[in-house]
Amino acid sequence: MNAKVDIKEMPETELAYVLSIGPQNLETAYRKLVQWATPRGLMHEQAKMVTIYHDSFKVTEARKIRMYACIALNKPVETEGEIGLTSIEKGKFIVGSFEIGLHEFEKSWTGLFVWMNENGYKKADRNPFEIYHNNFNKHPEKKAIVDFYIPIE
Repeated sequence: MNAKVDIKEMPETELAYVLSIGPQNLETAYRKLVQWATPRGLMHEQAKMVTIYHDSFKVTEARKIRMYACIALNKPVETEGEIGLTSIEKGKFIVGSFEIGLHEFEKSWTGLFVWMNENGYKKADRNPFEIYHNNFNKHPEKKAIVDFYIPIE
């Protein structure tokens, strides 16, 4: 696994989200989120996009996986329609930092969970998520610069 792995304590983070059922619908969910967030001044240089996974690809059929396409909020906002509010609970996380192609996400997640088990950590009863640091479409090699977060006890 070609990643930098750390253990980090994270503060609670407020998010606005659009639900996506299956990875095939994630891009559409993000498009709706960005259309909502842009006129509210939430899309800026430091804006963090986050995907929260509510199901495991190891257990649930891929097209039925529930995911939240999110943007981290730096101020209170009113939501409507498909836009909801949620938060990431403060806590301790294994954080794997990657620069990967879209086809490498599953392998990278698997490697991070193997690292967790080999190093004696236990997943907490909270959802794993990803924080993106770039727009992969603008990367010269179409790679995502992304951190994977596994909540631990």
